[in-house]
Amino acid sequence: MADLRIHVAVDGDPSSITPRPGAGGDPFLEALREATTGWASLTRGPSAEIPRDAEVVVGSRIPPEILADRPALRAILVPWAGIPGSLRASVERAKRTDLDVLNIHHNAASAAETAIGLLLSAARGIHRLDPDLRRGDWSQRYLPRPSRRLEGSRAVVLGRGAIGSRIERGLQGLGMETTTVGRPASGGRWRPGDLAERVRNAAVLMIAIPSSPTTDRVVDATVLDALPDGIVVNVGRGAVVDEQAMFERLRDGRLFAAGLDVWWRVPTEVADRRDTPPSNLAFHELDNVAMTPHVGGGLGEPGIETARAEAIAAVLQAWRSRVD
Repeated sequence: MADLRIHVAVDGDPSSITPRPGAGGDPFLEALREATTGWASLTRGPSAEIPRDAEVVVGSRIPPEILADRPALRAILVPWAGIPGSLRASVERAKRTDLDVLNIHHNAASAAETAIGLLLSAARGIHRLDPDLRRGDWSQRYLPRPSRRLEGSRAVVLGRGAIGSRIERGLQGLGMETTTVGRPASGGRWRPGDLAERVRNAAVLMIAIPSSPTTDRVVDATVLDALPDGIVVNVGRGAVVDEQAMFERLRDGRLFAAGLDVWWRVPTEVADRRDTPPSNLAFHELDNVAMTPHVGGGLGEPGIETARAEAIAAVLQAWRSRVD
């Protein structure tokens, strides 16, 4: 069987699969080359330089004109959980209905741990206490302050995949009663009223589903209103939640708190990384929101790029054996 020809696209995406090669070399490409030794040949560079004979592209931002002009392509592998809407649109505009679009879950444990951390911060107010004590201010210790005990309460996990299942185990370790919610039995999109009934009166809603036409804004005002004084944690995608509805309920106190790692605005250029608010609304002014800048993917963790490369190799091996 001939080597599978793989191109790793690195341009145009500030959340690239790995930092660009530097003084320390290119750990991701080295790990991927080792994981695919004997059955794949690799190139790496901008998506505009995808070789004419490439069969697989590893990346997420491939323009439709490139896809249309590379007939040898058989698959795109997104090197993290979820399929970006922009990639779906590129595939559709290129009329490449013949392409398989794949992804991986190498960082599921990292995302689940981030979710649990955000929940604890939101429930106990850790994010409010830390800045004061750094200034030497102990006053919050002696004042009534918003706080929630999680043990014995009920949590709903929206998402039964690799991340959601780990979150559920973590919540059970905290002594919480848990319910997981996956895709509706009828397929397609959850109706707000039906999803609201599944989460009604839970103390916590943990969101771990990707953005797609069937999930965007599925957690709307109706669903949020079914969680009076509840906590919402999102490590899926910002688009899953109605931005305005979430902000209003946090601002007015109808929700107790939120822990958010994924957002509605993300910088698209390196130059904007230090000056891009994560929302059109002033979430940063709400002290009942624990905020992190989409770090659940685990970038920078020891071994994360090796884990990513090994996951990519495993998915491609399985795909290759199925289609060849």
